[in-house]
Amino acid sequence: MNAARPRVRVHIVAIDDDHRMLLDRRPKSLTWSLPWAYLRMGEDPCRAARTLVHDTGATPSMARVHGVESAVEHGDHYLDLVYRCSAERVWKSSPVTSSALWWSLDEITSMELVSRAKSALVTTWPQVWPNI
Repeated sequence: MNAARPRVRVHIVAIDDDHRMLLDRRPKSLTWSLPWAYLRMGEDPCRAARTLVHDTGATPSMARVHGVESAVEHGDHYLDLVYRCSAERVWKSSPVTSSALWWSLDEITSMELVSRAKSALVTTWPQVWPNI
């Protein structure tokens, strides 16, 4: 195991004003996950989380901490910061192209999700889809 400081990953649970959730497809496994990025030295994690939403062309609200996890994967230590925000669908072009897409609950229920995305869906469900 790498004894250096853990690498920090920032994930976002983003729900737009049509109650769609932002998910990104992992290229190797073809499963769906929360959009994420490595935190760079000196970077604000809240800003990094909002950027993941902004890169889709949506306007994100202020991101709030949703959860913090520690993980060891393939001998490396990671600290995962999970944020949550809403997004307004005032689509603007973005110079960055994102592979993340917005999905409705009906679409999500038939998708293969990684465990972090499943967990986020379960904890977010009562607030976003209270009548289902």
